[in-house]
Amino acid sequence: MTKWHTISAKFSPEEKKVLDILRDNYDLSHNQSLRNGLNILARVIAMSEYYVSGDSRVMKKVNRIGKKKMKEMDSEIKQMLKDIPQKIQDSEYEKFSEDSKTILGQFDKIFVERKRGRPKEKKSRGRPKEKGLD
Repeated sequence: MTKWHTISAKFSPEEKKVLDILRDNYDLSHNQSLRNGLNILARVIAMSEYYVSGDSRVMKKVNRIGKKKMKEMDSEIKQMLKDIPQKIQDSEYEKFSEDSKTILGQFDKIFVERKRGRPKEKKSRGRPKEKGLD
């Protein structure tokens, strides 16, 4: 049987909004989205570690094969696009760009660069007014 460990964490309001979007739009609970995110991060780190520390001859072959496959895929896409009329290509591109803006726009509003530190207060000009003792 799996032994579960409970870990408490604090999230910024922006991170909480992301978790809420994942919950509402993709029916993932907070735990599921965090678990899946951790799984993806671990795989990316493992692959990058392998890439950095792996045998250079093997990685050169992998890169060469990857570049070859990408060129083949590009040529197949260009060939396919020649068969599709330009009007349909334009409409599909517009649909794709609108959908991607809708999906990615949710997260663009959340991750806004903020200035660090306390917000600066406006100081009043001139000499301070005297406050009488009443």
